[in-house]
Amino acid sequence: MQGFVKENGNYDVLIIGCGIVGATIARELSRYTMKIAVLEKASDIPFGASRANSSMIHGGFDDEPGSAKAKFCPKGNRMYHRLHEELDFKLRKFGSFVCAKGESEERHLKKLFEQGKANGAVGMEIVSGQKLREKEPHTAPDITAALWCESGAIVNNFEATLAFIDNARQNGAALFMETSADGLLFDETRSSVRGVSTNRGNFRAPVVINASGVYTDVISRMAGDDSFIIHPTRGEYFIFDRTVGGMVTSFLFSCPSALGKGITVTHTADDNLLIGPTSVQQAGRDNRNTTVPGLDETFDGARRLVPGIPRNMAITTFSGVRANINTGDFYIKALDRPRGFINVAGIKSPGFTSAPAIAEYVAELMRENLGDVVKFENDPAFVPERKHIPRFIDLPNEERARLAKSDPKWGQIVCRCESVTEAQVVEAIRRGARTVAAVKLWVRPGTGRCQGGFCSPRVVEILSRELGISPLEITRHGGDSYMLTGKTKQPLLPESAQ
Repeated sequence: MQGFVKENGNYDVLIIGCGIVGATIARELSRYTMKIAVLEKASDIPFGASRANSSMIHGGFDDEPGSAKAKFCPKGNRMYHRLHEELDFKLRKFGSFVCAKGESEERHLKKLFEQGKANGAVGMEIVSGQKLREKEPHTAPDITAALWCESGAIVNNFEATLAFIDNARQNGAALFMETSADGLLFDETRSSVRGVSTNRGNFRAPVVINASGVYTDVISRMAGDDSFIIHPTRGEYFIFDRTVGGMVTSFLFSCPSALGKGITVTHTADDNLLIGPTSVQQAGRDNRNTTVPGLDETFDGARRLVPGIPRNMAITTFSGVRANINTGDFYIKALDRPRGFINVAGIKSPGFTSAPAIAEYVAELMRENLGDVVKFENDPAFVPERKHIPRFIDLPNEERARLAKSDPKWGQIVCRCESVTEAQVVEAIRRGARTVAAVKLWVRPGTGRCQGGFCSPRVVEILSRELGISPLEITRHGGDSYMLTGKTKQPLLPESAQ
């Protein structure tokens, strides 16, 4: 799935970007007989903000009533509770708490509660600090009250993004990896789009959907629309070992500020502990570095909620870049000129939650504005379900034994930290993984305590064997990120001596 299709051509719809927004739109449009292509510049999916986020499915109380965020978030929440079963990705119904310290923050909880009621959020209740600590005994003693939202949930964001695009491809959509948009194609009067020019040639279609994350304003300007600006905003995170994942069993927020929802603490869908993010506006759209000050801020902020978090149990850090937009709200619009161009921009938190609802809305926009250009004929062959690769770590011993008997590769453990088998890695490659990072996103080798120290050589070996290429050609995440430089026990001689 993550290898790119070699031939381009003519389509009904082109989607630029395969984060959660592009993937959900592709899946929604694959219900119809239209021909769809998704153009993604990265070598593995998800890559941008859909890869590096808190994985929260928000309840819908944070956003100003009447805003696009308030419209799509509660609906997206309800959709995820159904879709995770239909598309087989992990969702844990943990619920969330927004924690207040003192009267001022308690007043803000009441505001959030009222917003939630107006937005249609469900399962909300303001509880005392004592009630919070009965459920979350490791939380800070000076938390005086909390807003509980039962419908809050956590997903495996990698699996969710992959599930949507995997199902879209099952239903006929094409995915082109390592394909970056460098221009738009127009008719002679530039009144309508006709496609996208890329590093891999021209793709032609009368509808182009711009879902390119932090690059949406750049792509939009290619269409002549400069009505919004994206301010890339970096957030830094820690992930902790599974052994401390049980310190919390819910998603914990601080009271939000102008910068965002603040540092959060959560038990992840895969039983780790996650803290973050910070919020630092930056010029670069691709700077995903972590910094000592940023990580210190993350840790200090998390310990305001859960004082006993042990820093020495962190297994990795990372950062993501959010598409903060100067309008302050999601920007979803079909342009009048050039006709056929649709912006889906500024999809930051609660963007992951809102994505399936946004996808339905984009389909409605197309039907209303471009129904004469693309036909919305239901595809009788549409299959709404897909299955993820079996998660060996979660299977009962009887099922493990059955699988190992059917194929010995199920009995070969590649990653001891996450109990990932050779059969899982092989299936990830069969579904399109072409890099070490892509295999990690599909089936989790390298996500445990050793962070790939033991399993990465085996993953490289299996990729090399299954793809029929030299181990020296295997990369971590595409480009020149090669895993190996040569064979061991051979001297590296200068070129003049070779």
